[in-house]
Amino acid sequence: MEKEKKVSMAIDCPECGKKAVMTEFIKEIPFFGKTLFSNLKCTKCSFNLNDISSDEEKTPSKFSVKIESEKDLTVKIVKSSTSTVKVPELGVRIEPTPSSEGYFTNIEGLLNKIKDSLSFSSLEEEEQDSKKLKEKLMEKIEQARNAKISFTVIVEDPFGNGALIGEKVEKKSLEEKEVSELKTRMRFLEH
Repeated sequence: MEKEKKVSMAIDCPECGKKAVMTEFIKEIPFFGKTLFSNLKCTKCSFNLNDISSDEEKTPSKFSVKIESEKDLTVKIVKSSTSTVKVPELGVRIEPTPSSEGYFTNIEGLLNKIKDSLSFSSLEEEEQDSKKLKEKLMEKIEQARNAKISFTVIVEDPFGNGALIGEKVEKKSLEEKEVSELKTRMRFLEH
């Protein structure tokens, strides 16, 4: 198997303007193709950003899969910084923002990331209703992680950089109107 060749270069940090290190490598992901993995890390301000994108031009796409068993939790997800991920039954929608990161994991890993982000978003003085909703969502995520409830995962990407990979996955091209309704990851820096 061919070893990935990592390339690193110094660039200006988008947060503090000091020198940061951008590291990139290309790896073949089965059924997706050559994929560029990127990491930008600043040692001064601790800014860290990971991303993933196809090494070839792809069309705007929508992938969906119904998770109904433990085996389905092994479906792979390629989530780029431009991907929108939805889990309607859990009320989860992850949209691109300037700090969106990309990753390659499976559905169980996605659920863990969702659970972790909920854990970090707690406030000491949360309203009681908000706390109860969060606890209910955490319970549903735990049921989903144990394949006790069925749910759907949808990945939409206007650049075709996101995907779901597995036997049961359905893919379709996004129409121009659907692409225009997706949020994009835009960042304007002022220095």
